[in-house]
Amino acid sequence: MLKPIESNFYMPAEWTPHECCWMQWPHKNLNFSGYEAVPSWSHFDFEKGMIAWAKVAKAIANFEKVKMIVHPKDIEYAKKLLDGEIEIIKFTNDDAWARDSGAIFLLNKNGKLGGVDWEFNGWGKFKPYDSDNKIAKFMIEHSSAAYFKNNMVLEGGSVHVDGQGTLITTRQCLLNKNRNPNLSISEIEENLKDYLGVKKIIWLNKGTDQGTDGHVDNIACFAKPGTVIALSCSDKKDPYYNQINENLEILKTSTDFGGKKLNIIELEMSYKRLIPEDDEPSSYINFYIANNGIVMPVFGDEKADENAKKIIEKVFHNRKIITIDGIDILMGGGNVHCITQQQPLSISS
Repeated sequence: MLKPIESNFYMPAEWTPHECCWMQWPHKNLNFSGYEAVPSWSHFDFEKGMIAWAKVAKAIANFEKVKMIVHPKDIEYAKKLLDGEIEIIKFTNDDAWARDSGAIFLLNKNGKLGGVDWEFNGWGKFKPYDSDNKIAKFMIEHSSAAYFKNNMVLEGGSVHVDGQGTLITTRQCLLNKNRNPNLSISEIEENLKDYLGVKKIIWLNKGTDQGTDGHVDNIACFAKPGTVIALSCSDKKDPYYNQINENLEILKTSTDFGGKKLNIIELEMSYKRLIPEDDEPSSYINFYIANNGIVMPVFGDEKADENAKKIIEKVFHNRKIITIDGIDILMGGGNVHCITQQQPLSISS
């Protein structure tokens, strides 16, 4: 089978026009193992979570189509909470994090759609994940996209691209032995280059989320070519101060594939801790870039929420900003970006 790069496929930036957004409805009929060991993932309330998922889906539907994968047992309840505009697609799922278990969609130079089916292993710690590991292939086939299989474990939230050859990720996640213990860093980089069409990889050290082992979409994202929004922390007494500022220093001294120094826009974290028995910061960077819009989480921290919104409004001045209470999503281990996956607009769409 050809690799995507051999057919001129690449992963476009998130601001590329979308055909639709994929999501997965929280499925509460299975007993997961491993979640109880991670404070930031062990306080999820399924009833509140489903309401939050529905709010995100409705917000995104203002800008683009939303396709919601729903477990057969949850179809009727999902229909009660979701608008008729949101397409419900019946498929067995384990969990609800579309960014990580879903396909990563590609485009080629002619605008044709492709998709990569990476291996998904429950972030190396949670079970069951067998059904979720089948979702990427289903999404690709459902979208009539060119299918590419890669046996490397990779979650979509662990990478962010500018669509012009540069990718940001973290060592904590991609080099974690619970993902690909038999692959070297050079082999992992080769996979990213061959299957996502990137030329340069910027390695940050640690993220802020324990459950995902430091996904990059909580700490940094491209906002446009050459510009990165990055989580910042000015309180030297905060437990995350050192690692957040270490990442900032790496970004500030990095260049993109074209050799240009990155423009770093700092987004101050909220210092209000929301997860019981855990000091993980809430991430405003975990937002979704929709067609002509941004759907971003806020956390009931008035000063920090307003500051984050102002920064996002300034960066994305040509898009409408919709804020969503992200607390109930956060209790499951992620936020708006984690529960969404964009499908770029293609010539066949």
